[in-house]
Amino acid sequence: MELVVSPGKRVYRAHVGKPSPDEIRSEVTRFWNVFTAKSPELLEEFYAPDATVFASFGNRAEPGRLTVARRKREYFNKQTSVRIQLGPIEIQMIGEHAAVATYTFKFHAMGIVIGGKKDAEEAIESGRATQVFILDSDGRLRILHEHLSSADLRDEGH
Repeated sequence: MELVVSPGKRVYRAHVGKPSPDEIRSEVTRFWNVFTAKSPELLEEFYAPDATVFASFGNRAEPGRLTVARRKREYFNKQTSVRIQLGPIEIQMIGEHAAVATYTFKFHAMGIVIGGKKDAEEAIESGRATQVFILDSDGRLRILHEHLSSADLRDEGH
C-alpha cells in the first residue's frame, strides 16, 4: 500500500497487489469514523461510481451517491450526534480484487432530520452490515454494494 495525492489534493491509500483482510477491516472502521465525523465529501469517496446501497430502514436499493446526499441531509447537521459501536468484522476474500465484510453494529443518532421531522432520534441496537469492497483501477478500495439492516422492531413513527 502506498499513499497517493489525487488531483483534488486528497491523500488516499493505493493498494499494490491483493488487499488483506486486515486492510478491509481498517476500511470498515475508517468508513464509520468518517460517518461519525459527518464528512460527506470523504464518505462519498468510499463508494464506487456504480455502488448500490440498501439502508437500514430503506425499502429499495439506491445509488451510493444518492445515499451520501440523503445521509448528509439527515445525519450531518451541526446539532446531530452519531455514535456507532462495531461488533467483530468478518472478511471473505473474493479473488484478488474484492472482499465481503460482514459485522454487527449498534447505532445511535440524535438531532437527525427524517421525513421533514427535525430533532428526531434513531437507535439500532441489533444492526447487521454487509459491505462488498472492490479494488478500483487506481488501487483504491471502494464499496460496490452495502446492505445495512436492523433486527430491531421498527418504530412506525420513524
